[in-house]
Amino acid sequence: MSEQVRLDNIFRVFTAFDTDDDSRISWRDFEVKARGIGLEFRLAGASPEVTALTEAYREIWDYIRGADVDVDGEVTQEEFREAHEAGRLTTGELLTKWETAAARAFAIADRDGDGRLDEQEFTRLYRGAGITDPQVAAIAFASVDVDSDGLLELSEFITQTRGLFTATDESAKGTHLLGE
Repeated sequence: MSEQVRLDNIFRVFTAFDTDDDSRISWRDFEVKARGIGLEFRLAGASPEVTALTEAYREIWDYIRGADVDVDGEVTQEEFREAHEAGRLTTGELLTKWETAAARAFAIADRDGDGRLDEQEFTRLYRGAGITDPQVAAIAFASVDVDSDGLLELSEFITQTRGLFTATDESAKGTHLLGE
């Protein structure tokens, strides 16, 4: 068991949300993600679904910006790491916020409303979030589809999201949600 596995996954989340690859995240990065997911599924930024996702991301950002020690409106990778290691950003508080955001993103991708995503819908969700490498989406889908039925239910997705932030073992649920 390794705390490093958990921290590595948390930093993968940071990297995934750093939309311009400048080793900093800001509210703008979260807005870009919400808008991108909406656009992938042909939803306007003002649609109720995208608005709900944006609100969930705002909750995450409002919490994460507590790591912004120089108060410049951005959280650097170093500030983020230090805040997690020092316990100023705790997994428990952040986890509930991420689960809400995951459920809202899932709802956007579930356009037919059947409560499940197939691999194509899942890949579109990743693409909308700016994760354009189909191999990353394929690895993640295989990891998330724990019953191997080719469909992903919300409960599976939430369990994997939780694992992304809590796993301390490479084989644990969620460890590969953002690829290897």
